[in-house]
Parts: sequence; C-alpha cells; structure tokens
Amino acid sequence: MSVLVLAAIALTGFFAAGLGTMVGMGGGTFVVPILVVALGIDIRAAIAAGAICVVLTSLKGSCAYLEEGMVNMKLAMVLEVTTIVAAVAGAMVVIFAPVEALKIIFGLVLAMTAVAMYINPKGRGSVKSGPDPYGLEASYDRPTKPGHRVYVPQRVRRGVGLNSLAGLTAGMMGIGGGAVQVPIMNKLMRVPMRAAVATSTFMVGMTALVSALVYTGAGLVDVAITVPAMAGIVLGSQMGSHIGTKASASILKVVLIGVLVVLAVMMVADGMGWWSVPR
Repeated sequence: MSVLVLAAIALTGFFAAGLGTMVGMGGGTFVVPILVVALGIDIRAAIAAGAICVVLTSLKGSCAYLEEGMVNMKLAMVLEVTTIVAAVAGAMVVIFAPVEALKIIFGLVLAMTAVAMYINPKGRGSVKSGPDPYGLEASYDRPTKPGHRVYVPQRVRRGVGLNSLAGLTAGMMGIGGGAVQVPIMNKLMRVPMRAAVATSTFMVGMTALVSALVYTGAGLVDVAITVPAMAGIVLGSQMGSHIGTKASASILKVVLIGVLVVLAVMMVADGMGWWSVPR
C-alpha cells in the first residue's frame, strides 16, 4: 500500500472523528463509508477497522465521563446483555453476507440516521423518583447548574430489547451503535441526554471490542488500514471536541445530515453497481 493511500486513510480517520465528535456520534459512523466510497477499501476490512477505532474513541471519551460521574454503570451492564449478543450476530453477518448487500444495508442505516436526526422528536423529561425495581437510579453533577440531577430509568425491559438493534448495527456496521443507543435511553427510557451520551460512550467500546474480536478471528483486520485510521482519529477527536463546544448546534445538525445523506446515496449506489472507485 502506497504512502499516499496511507495518508488518505489517516485523513479519513481525522475527518470522520472530528465530525463525529462534534455531533456526539463518534467517528465510526463516518470512517467506514468514506473508506469504502472514497478510497475503494474493501467494506469488510473497513468495518473491522471501524470497530477497532470505535474501541479507541470510546476509551478516550469514557475516561472523561467516568471522572465526571455521568456513566450509569448499572444501566450499562443491564443493556449490554442483549447488545453484545446481537453484536456477535451482526459480526457473523459481515463475515458471510455478500459485499454488495453490506453496502446497501450500510447506506440504508445512514439514511435512517439522517431522517431520525432531521425529525428529532422531543422526549419527556427524566423521572426523579418512583419505583426502581432494578436499582438503576443514578445522579450526576450538573455542569451548568449547582447540585445533582437524579433520574430513574423507565421502561427498562423494553429498552433492553430494543438495544439489541444497537448491537446488531454495531456488529454489522462497525460503528459502535451509539446512534441507536442514545435515542433509546433518552426518548424511551427518559435518561437525561448527558447521562445517555456518557453511558452510550462507555457501552459502545465493549460492544465494538466484541465485534472486533470476531473480525480478528475471521482474518478481516488489515493493519495497514487500521493503524493510520486510528492515528487520524486520535487527532480528529481532539479537534472535533474543541470545535463542537463553540460551533452553532443548528449548523452542526445541517452539516451532519448533509454528510449522512451523501454517504448513504454513495453507499447504496456502490452496492447497486452504479458507483465504483478505480483501484
């Protein structure tokens, strides 16, 4: 693999992590489709690299969230039961499914994510007290207001079941599953957004690690792709977190939806044979 291609992979990781960190989705959602549609990387190798990169970004983000006490460890462990099992199933699909089908499925997932971001239904506020049969009540220090914010997760059984979708998505796409987990926790289970993002960031690392182990056992991990992508992601995450705290939320949302739509169309077109990158 030429030096130019290695540099392009690193830049892909930098851009993907920067954009993903700015909007709280991580870099895996973007690094895989860009590697495929822009650089012509085999989608299985790109998914495997994406999963490993998600583990890295999760470790970086989780450390900060754990220090701030925003991760609901009990809730994470409960939700991971179905998430990890589904992630293994999704990883097996990657191993055996046709390449064209994987590209089309990936494109459709990106499109649905864009639609969900555009609609963005408002959820009800968190529940501060009441029945807590699973002992999942948690609290964290408010970063902008004095005092603790206490919440009790709701609809736990339904949340556990639906999180299998996050695991399946993570296993099949190598993107961690945070784009599915955060809305489930925030909209359905009524977990405050900050706690949902923090808990999801912690969870996606474990989910992606399981998927990455399956990919490694199947021989899908290409070091020449994964290492430069990880290097770019480390720098991109720092840049994205810096810009994300200052940029307009509405502008970030428009940019995110635009990128998701473009990548979705290109992935589907690639899977249908209408688009290909010269190798």
